[in-house]
Amino acid sequence: MPINYSKWDNIELSDDEDNFHPNIDNNLMIRLQREKRQQREQEEASKRDALKKDGTIEAKEELDRMDRMQKWHVDNMCKTKAESKHEKSSASSSAEVKEKTDEKVKVKAFKEDTFTDGYEAFLEQNRQVLLDYAYIDEDDEASEQFVLQNTQLLSEHATGFYLLHCINLQAEGKTREMRKCARQYLLLTYVCDLAKSMPGRDARDAIRPLFKKMLTNQQAFEAFQEHLEKYIAHVKTRAEVKKEEMAKEAAEADDADVEYVPLKKGEHVGPGGLDPAEVFETLPKVLQDAFGERDVEALREALTKLSPEDAQHHMKRCVDSGLWDPSGAGAAAEEEEEEEEGGAAVVDVSPSAEVDDD
Repeated sequence: MPINYSKWDNIELSDDEDNFHPNIDNNLMIRLQREKRQQREQEEASKRDALKKDGTIEAKEELDRMDRMQKWHVDNMCKTKAESKHEKSSASSSAEVKEKTDEKVKVKAFKEDTFTDGYEAFLEQNRQVLLDYAYIDEDDEASEQFVLQNTQLLSEHATGFYLLHCINLQAEGKTREMRKCARQYLLLTYVCDLAKSMPGRDARDAIRPLFKKMLTNQQAFEAFQEHLEKYIAHVKTRAEVKKEEMAKEAAEADDADVEYVPLKKGEHVGPGGLDPAEVFETLPKVLQDAFGERDVEALREALTKLSPEDAQHHMKRCVDSGLWDPSGAGAAAEEEEEEEEGGAAVVDVSPSAEVDDD
């Protein structure tokens, strides 16, 4: 049976066909052909819709003719009914290359300006462990096992804590606890120093050798004891300095708690019925300045610059208003001595109220 190839007669060339005249731009011609075809298909689609609405025999015949004469191309020759996406299969987990993680314990060396980074967080997480280790009393075997089980102690944050803790204990008068903590601090420092001298190795490798050397080497043990006594002496000296600093800070805090409140008229009345604010305004400038300085010697010197009568007058008003406390130590005796000598009356200045000189 002969094969009918007539159905291929209406196939259009691809838009990518580039068999044009050498003098014609290929890209331009391809774009023009594509636009021409799209325009023709839009016109045919509009005509088909009109014929379908007409529904007459002539319209159906025209539709059949258009179907027979339809041009075929890559976009209308076939339709996609299903799509499948094929992804490259991933390798099994056993074939994956994994980065090697370094699980060795290392003693991190801090610089002076970065030591405080993370220090508070370290203390918050490990405070009880730090205190438990400090309480071990000259038991090297227990210390060795404790450090092996709590390797977070192999840190300069831990040694820094013990350094401060020793000083605080001595400042509080807890010498026995300080000596225990100092010994544990030095042992831990020795382990950390030995670990840092072995770069590339796990810090835990330094624990057992250090304690074994302390146990079997008498010379190393005696050197450690000598170092311990020197360190304890240093802690005691530093604790005395700390106590002096604390006493000074406490004294400054007490002084800072004193608040001077300016007097206002009508707020206070002295033992003699006078308002201290009003009396202050009537005082000579030299006395007001002396009051403002709140200096006993300055007040005494100011009184000597007045005549005996003026000094006695103003002193009486100061006493009656409560600006001065005449019951101060030696006040009455000094007044009598000054009056007998004809000088200005001077009173021991124990102020019962503070006055702002503004």
